[in-house]
Amino acid sequence: MESFMNGVSSVLSQLGSNGIVPIGLFIIGLIFRMKIGDAIRAALTGAVGMVGMNLTTDMLVAKMGPATTAMVERLGWKLDIVDTGWSLISYAWGSPVSGILILVGIGLNLLLLVTNFTKTLMIDFWNYWSFLACGAIIYGATENVVWAVVATAIYMVITWKWSDIVAPIFQEASGMEGCTWPTGAIIAPAMIGFPVIKLCQKLPVIKDVKADPEALQEKLGIFGETMVMGAIIGVVIGILAGFDPVNIFLLGVNMGAVMILLPRMIAIMMEGLLPIAGAAQEFCEKRLHGKQIWLGIDASTLMGNPCNMTVIMLMTPIVTVMSILPGNRMLAVASLVAIPWFIIPLAYYAKDNILHTLIAAIVVFAVYFLCATALAEAHTNIAYICGSLKNTETLTSCLSEGGNPITWIIYKILEIFKLTVA
Repeated sequence: MESFMNGVSSVLSQLGSNGIVPIGLFIIGLIFRMKIGDAIRAALTGAVGMVGMNLTTDMLVAKMGPATTAMVERLGWKLDIVDTGWSLISYAWGSPVSGILILVGIGLNLLLLVTNFTKTLMIDFWNYWSFLACGAIIYGATENVVWAVVATAIYMVITWKWSDIVAPIFQEASGMEGCTWPTGAIIAPAMIGFPVIKLCQKLPVIKDVKADPEALQEKLGIFGETMVMGAIIGVVIGILAGFDPVNIFLLGVNMGAVMILLPRMIAIMMEGLLPIAGAAQEFCEKRLHGKQIWLGIDASTLMGNPCNMTVIMLMTPIVTVMSILPGNRMLAVASLVAIPWFIIPLAYYAKDNILHTLIAAIVVFAVYFLCATALAEAHTNIAYICGSLKNTETLTSCLSEGGNPITWIIYKILEIFKLTVA
């Protein structure tokens, strides 16, 4: 069984989100009694949108990464924890406990649905990696299968319950009824950022600042348009990076393109997701006595909001500068690819107020930096166990799941009871 589940983990890792999404959507469509032709069309449409989103996001990272790296080199910062970015995905799928964690996750999700603890049916199979990452880090910290399973189960329960709580906010703002976004990548930032935004909405002066994209466009004219703002931000970052005029101009053009392309790719994906969500609702009304089930989908579907995109670009250089935060020991470079997923839940709750979203994002990243530093030894140990490191002398970590505060809290509890080895 263990070898079979490890084989499944390997296949899922190779497929990635672009491969898993159409298969998962097609199967779910058939389960909810869609016609085969309709299920195929919805699955492929959703997959096309996902591919488009990933290509656009990859372009964002490919263009912004070198600019930020160049900026860091000019500043001459040196910190002792190596940022390995998305490498945690390979540890999540490839750790000694990944097979059993997949079984635990699917079984627990069904149990929580049956007992009405959650409405979320997690069909976003690729993003199970965020849960598996928690288990991998705790395994790296304890080298104990039981604690890895317990930690992952706790992480799942918290994430799915919170996804139910915040889903109506995102459903109303995005128009995607019957969906929820149940991954730790956006739920933990929401848990931190929402109180900050609430405070911003009450503080004198700050609460009265009209900083939504529409208000900015009205005040700034063409310079407030999403595409133009993206181009301006790209140009400014290019200047800070010390690029030559040609590359500064090209960075601006590419960032303007991202601001236009990403929302359109998301619209395509929604064309595929919404028929399946509708079929799920109809199925539940007819066969489950009206029981409400929300489809848990990838948070990327929420990314195209203009406020989101503006703050994502603003936060890219800011996150790098935040590496000098007292108590942090990791220079954020590779983890910059994860910035969009931190911002996604904040903009909607802030009602598209760019200033409030930006303030909340800074607080969120500060927490993640400190957690990533605290979890560095566990992160390094699981990398060593998975064969990615030859020794544990060089500490590694990352933002995203490597600095997730839910995982950190579980780790600290285990550490207090002297159950950790790293």
